[in-house]
Amino acid sequence: MKDNQHVVFLWTGKVEKTDFFYLCLQSLKLVSDCNIHVITPFLKEGSSETLNELGVNVIHFDRSLWDNRRIACKVERIQEFLFSLPDKSQLLVFDGDMLFLKDPFEAFNAPFDYVYTTRHYNYWAPTNAGCWGFRVNEDSKKFINFYADNMINPTWGPYVKWRLDHPHARGLQEQDWWIEQDFSSCIHINRDSVNKKGLGFDIITYDAGPQFNFIITTETPLNIQNYIKNKTSYVLHFKGSSFNRWVNGVNSKDELLKNKISLDFKDILNLIKK
Repeated sequence: MKDNQHVVFLWTGKVEKTDFFYLCLQSLKLVSDCNIHVITPFLKEGSSETLNELGVNVIHFDRSLWDNRRIACKVERIQEFLFSLPDKSQLLVFDGDMLFLKDPFEAFNAPFDYVYTTRHYNYWAPTNAGCWGFRVNEDSKKFINFYADNMINPTWGPYVKWRLDHPHARGLQEQDWWIEQDFSSCIHINRDSVNKKGLGFDIITYDAGPQFNFIITTETPLNIQNYIKNKTSYVLHFKGSSFNRWVNGVNSKDELLKNKISLDFKDILNLIKK
């Protein structure tokens, strides 16, 4: 186990061995020897034990911090977690609908304090928040404080303007959705200024690119199989809504994923091992 490498997921509801999230975790363990943490406001009975058996550390927090403010809460929990780590630690935050094909910590071959990922196609938001992270140091601590503060009380001009012009949830009060992606998109658009003390402090931000968060929403089963076989990307992002992953707030059985890839979990893992 690499003590300085950490991946965090925020997850709620159930975790079973037939769920896609379990496959996500298995695939990460195949390609990386990192520490894996699940931060959660609530899990169904037996889920913590299932995660522990897989070697995943489960961190609970009060559900009152989560309801109706999920993304603001997520950033706050990452803020707390980052401050718990020693300097020089490497931290990545992922959505739970990922498939890992290669070690995502190779992103740290580049120099940065904060890393995010852009999309491989044109979209109104250039980034996707399925993957982001930090190299832990004094600069990244200042940045996550600034980030978390703006989730609650937007003050940064480019982010305020983005929120006021938002195509789906216009205004500064939103804390439940969108805002994680909104903030990273503003960082990307203003990266040259941000990297020259535009926020009032030193920070090196870095776009690791879509290969660390390759969205495959519209791909055919054959194309997806080829992505897995060829490992042209580090991480595939299935984006749960594309195969109805969310059912009453928790992730559904793997039959829906089989319809998307035409492979079962065992076959997928075997392809990753090759």
